[in-house]
Amino acid sequence: MKLLLIFLTMLSLPAWAELSHESELSVLNTGGNSELQAYNAITKNKFVADKRAYIFGGHYTYGEANNSLSARNWDVNAKYEQELTERWSANLAETIEGNRFQDVKVRYNSDVGGKYSAIKNDAQNWFFELAYRYTVEDRYSSDNIYQHKARTYTEWNKKHSETLQWKLWLEYLPNFSNGTDWMMTGEASVTAIMTSMFSLKVAYKGLYDHLPADPALKHYDYITTTSLVAKF
Repeated sequence: MKLLLIFLTMLSLPAWAELSHESELSVLNTGGNSELQAYNAITKNKFVADKRAYIFGGHYTYGEANNSLSARNWDVNAKYEQELTERWSANLAETIEGNRFQDVKVRYNSDVGGKYSAIKNDAQNWFFELAYRYTVEDRYSSDNIYQHKARTYTEWNKKHSETLQWKLWLEYLPNFSNGTDWMMTGEASVTAIMTSMFSLKVAYKGLYDHLPADPALKHYDYITTTSLVAKF
């Protein structure tokens, strides 16, 4: 319901609202003795009107090795931000995600929280987010679970030059319903700007799940990507 309300609100945005869009795609195909197909697509869209921001996007990752499914995960998300002061803002967010190889059929995350911008200028941007999260998770191997969590997030962007940028982010999800079931995710990336619209991005993303849905699953997953980015 919260996700629907966010999208309905976006439809009422004035015509002068600022829009930005960013999408990236990485593809890997091999043949012969080793057959591998892997795809990773990410999109992010942002409307800014006065002191309000409306953000929505998602990602989809799919991979096959020797004609067998080896990776499949996805998410769609929507977020509303209300600027309170130059450095502080409040936000509401909804994320729906799934990961076949983490035993997650679908997971619903509802967030309410705030954001603090420690550094905000043309050269770099560093901010922190803190939110309460309510999670409903439908697993392949068990019944639904309902959990109360917190979400802590920090992101740092640095413009090294006109053609080179760095980005680091880290997310930690403590779990109030089950203290041992916490997660941490982070990514480091570098982007080389080729034109006003297209860039080349190299990234490493890691996810640590302290209590996987299935005891047979590994605690740590990671992905390295080289992607073509379109931004306007």
